[in-house]
Amino acid sequence: MRHHTIISVNGRFHRLLFVTVVAAALTGGCHVNQPYGPTPPTEAAQALEELRSLPSFEDTRVQVQAAMKEITVAAGELISGVVWENPHEGSGEGCQRRPYEQANARGYLLPDEVAVRVAVSERDWVGIQEAARIAAAKLDATELQVMQDQPGNHDVGFYGPAGLYIKVGYRGNLVVSGYTGCRLPREQK
Repeated sequence: MRHHTIISVNGRFHRLLFVTVVAAALTGGCHVNQPYGPTPPTEAAQALEELRSLPSFEDTRVQVQAAMKEITVAAGELISGVVWENPHEGSGEGCQRRPYEQANARGYLLPDEVAVRVAVSERDWVGIQEAARIAAAKLDATELQVMQDQPGNHDVGFYGPAGLYIKVGYRGNLVVSGYTGCRLPREQK
């Protein structure tokens, strides 16, 4: 009989736990379709002014491409015989990143530059990362974020205004990538 009482208490506990979890889920305010409200008008106006102070979308796209080229050239000087491929096309989009989502800005993810199955020594990696730092700094992308930094496994990014980035990575393949961040097209500046 005592065994039966324990089951009954545990049964009530599990029912109570279930009801509590369901109630929390229903009242927790989880809004999957719109997890954040729109940027407040004052912040949106400041974001628009920031974008107006930056190069146009078209100019930024050219600048990011030039930075990526600078990195691939530097890598080619360090590693003989490196061959670069573009495994995918670039992709453009409207910029939905807060606080720029109301500015009619655009962003463009440039095609990755990939050197497949290339041997990159740790010494070469240091040179490649330094070339990326210098190229990215020309675009004010100076915030370093290191995702991986172990021998044979590197992934670093240099981030700048309004989401712009230049990234380099190595894990058997050497990859250079870039994103314009949110920018206004020329006709909207």
